[in-house]
Amino acid sequence: MNTPNDIRYIADLLDTKFKLPNGWRFGWDGILGFIPGVGNLITDIFSIYILVRAAMSGCSLSVVSRMGINVLIDNIVDKIPLLGFLFDFIWKANTKNVELMDRYFANPDQVQKQSRRTLIICFIFIFLVFVACVTLTFLVLSWLVTEFVRHLPG
Repeated sequence: MNTPNDIRYIADLLDTKFKLPNGWRFGWDGILGFIPGVGNLITDIFSIYILVRAAMSGCSLSVVSRMGINVLIDNIVDKIPLLGFLFDFIWKANTKNVELMDRYFANPDQVQKQSRRTLIICFIFIFLVFVACVTLTFLVLSWLVTEFVRHLPG
């Protein structure tokens, strides 16, 4: 099985369609990112289409999930003002996903193992961030209660 041509075409449009004289490539993902709300929605629809087509083409759940993480990273960083615009031109999630599909179809066992490993690392990271947020919330609330009680009259 090979990566479907429609996926390659969409990834090219979104990530590498245009070339500057210095060889640097960019696509519609970066350009449309300048349109608040609508631009990212359009590129997200195409990115999700790539994920669906990957699943329909026979990619394993762990590989499609890893592809989803590439898109998720793109979307999370997009929310940061200015950095999000720059990141759209640098982080080529759709191209990464096509390359991942190519590697999967060439060597499914190895890529599936790598994808599982990546997913485990991501879940551990998310869990640690969650624990850090809960701990920080607890510490801030404890400090606020302590300060409130300390400043009560009498």
